[in-house]
Amino acid sequence: MSHITDTVTPQHNIIRPPLVSGLPLLGSALPLLRNPHDFVKKAYGEYGNVFRFRAAHQKYIILAGQDANRFVAGEGKDCFTVEGFWGEAFEHMGCPHGVVGVDGEIHKFQRKLMSPHLVQSAFKDKIPDLASPIQDLITRNINKKRIRFGPLSRHMISNQIGYNLQGYKTSHKKVEQMIYLFSSVMNVFGLRKWPKIMLYTPKILLAAAITKKHVERTLKLSEQRSEEDKQTSPQYLDDILPAMKAKPEWFTEGDIGMHALLPFVAALDTVAATMGFMIFRLLNDPALYKRIQTEVDTHFANGVPDLATLRSMQDLNGLVKETMRLQPTGFGITRTAAKDFVFQDHQVYKGESVIIFTTADHTNPDYFPNPEKFDINRNSKERNEFKQPAFAPYGKGAHNCIGASLADIMMPLNMGLIVHQLTITAACDLNKVNVIFNPAPVLSNNFKVSFSSRSSS
Repeated sequence: MSHITDTVTPQHNIIRPPLVSGLPLLGSALPLLRNPHDFVKKAYGEYGNVFRFRAAHQKYIILAGQDANRFVAGEGKDCFTVEGFWGEAFEHMGCPHGVVGVDGEIHKFQRKLMSPHLVQSAFKDKIPDLASPIQDLITRNINKKRIRFGPLSRHMISNQIGYNLQGYKTSHKKVEQMIYLFSSVMNVFGLRKWPKIMLYTPKILLAAAITKKHVERTLKLSEQRSEEDKQTSPQYLDDILPAMKAKPEWFTEGDIGMHALLPFVAALDTVAATMGFMIFRLLNDPALYKRIQTEVDTHFANGVPDLATLRSMQDLNGLVKETMRLQPTGFGITRTAAKDFVFQDHQVYKGESVIIFTTADHTNPDYFPNPEKFDINRNSKERNEFKQPAFAPYGKGAHNCIGASLADIMMPLNMGLIVHQLTITAACDLNKVNVIFNPAPVLSNNFKVSFSSRSSS
C-alpha cells in the first residue's frame, strides 16, 4: 500500500487520500484500460473507502462503500457537480442543458417531466406493448446460425422503449450509429481516451448526421400529432415538448432534440449489456439455464404475464439481480468536486475529478456471503439480500438512473420471452469471450449465439 499523503491541516489530522502505486508517467493507466471495474475493486480492497489514482495525465479521487453512497445522496450532495464530466460533451452535441449533464433546478425540472413516463405503474396495463418489439425481433432471428447478441439486444431495447414512448421503431443501423456517436463523444470529453480530432473523422461525422436526421424526424412526427392523438395514445414528447418550449431561457433546440433521442438510446448500457451477461451465464451453466426455463415456462405458458406475475418470479428476478451485482454495467458515477470538502478525514479540492464507486460493496462478505459465487438464491424470501442498501446497480444521488424501475420489469420480461420461445446455443468459443469497456462494460463482439424455435423442436 502506498503511504504517500499530503498533509492539509495537521492539527485536525486532515490528509490527502492515499495514492495508488503505479508506473512512472503512466501511473495506473494500464490496469485501468484493461478493466476499470476490477482495478477500482482491487484498490478498494487495499486502500479502503477513499484513495487517489493517476492514469497518465488524468487524476481521480475514489470514494467507495456505504458511507460514500450515503454522502453523495445526503449531506454531501452539494459537494458534487456533473457538469465537469458531462459539460463539454453536451456542449459539443448542442444540448448544454441535457438532463444527464446539468444540476440544480434545470435538472429537477426535466426529471419531474420524465418520471411519469418511466415508472413501472405507467406500464402496469401495457406489458404486452413492452413485449411486442421483442417478440418481433425474436421472430426475425429464429434459425439464424450466428447472431452477434450485443447489437441484437441493443436493437431490442431501443425499439422497445422508442416504440412505447415515441410510437415508432427504428432500424438496427440507426441504433448502432446513435450508440457509436454517444460513446465516441464520451471517449473524447468524458473519459479523455481519444483526442478531439477523432470527432471529425468520416465515421463519426456520418453517425452524427444519421442521429441528427433521426431527431428531426422524431420531432416532426410529434409536432404533427393531433389533440385527439395525444388524448387517445399519449406519448413522451406530448408532455416534454410544450413544457421545455415554455422555458426558452433554459432550453435550446438541441436540449429539446436530446429528449427526442433519449427513448431510443436510454437504458442501452444497463439493460442490453446485462441481457448479454445473463445469456452468457445461462450458456455456461446448463443447470441454471434449465432452472430458469422451468420457471419461465410455468409463468409464460398462457402468454405475456402481467406485472404482478413478473415481479413474483423469484428465480428469473434472481438471475437479473445477481448478474447486476457481479457485473454491474454502471459500477460507479463520475463527478467533479463543486467545492472543497472533507470525506472521512481526507481532503478533496474543488475541481478535482471524483468517482463514487457505488457498487463497491457488491462483493463485500458483510453484505453478500460467499460474494464471488453467482447465486440466484440470494433473491429468496429467506435471504432477500438485494433489499440491502449495499446493492446499488443504478447509482446514487440526484442523478441516479431515472429509468431504474422500468428496467426492473424490462429485463425479466425480455429474458423470459427469449428463454420461453427459443433454444439458445453458443455460436462461438465461450472461453474466448471477454468483457470490454466501450465505455460501459459489455461482452466482446465475438459473443455470438444461434436461436431456434422451441415450438418447432
